[in-house]
Amino acid sequence: MDLLQENFPQLFHLYSTYYTPYATYIHPLRRAFLLTQSYFFRYAFPTLYPFYALTLRLFSSVLTEQPSLASLALLAILLLVSLKLMDVLRRAIISWITFAIRIIMYASVMLLGVWVYQRGLEQSLEDLGWIVGLFAELGDQGERMGHAKATRRAKEARKIPKGNHRGRTRGAGW
Repeated sequence: MDLLQENFPQLFHLYSTYYTPYATYIHPLRRAFLLTQSYFFRYAFPTLYPFYALTLRLFSSVLTEQPSLASLALLAILLLVSLKLMDVLRRAIISWITFAIRIIMYASVMLLGVWVYQRGLEQSLEDLGWIVGLFAELGDQGERMGHAKATRRAKEARKIPKGNHRGRTRGAGW
């Protein structure tokens, strides 16, 4: 909104003055906008106005009057239909996600097969052992870091003086 407020005078100047350095670029856009507006009010508006007036009258009557049993039934039917549509949409999205996961899994199995075929069985097993060792080392390193962090927190907790110091220990304030 600030961008519009800051640039509105320049935009209005470009729109209102015909002979500017940008006239060759602005004139076709302005003409297209005016022709679209003219087409809308000449052809589309007379066709759409009765629907607009009908829906406006319907919504104004629904919003101002007390709800009747028929309008509540219509609301319930619309709710059920919208829930069914949302269920169909959810199923479609889940099926596409499942399809993508299956494609990825099959592609990875095929890639693994090609890798084993090109490297040979012994070399592939050696590489697999190296990868497993790497993950095991990462797990051990994570355990060591977690243990160090826990001991550091325990030392910090012991340094806090005893007494009525509310909120100075871990877990206080919940």
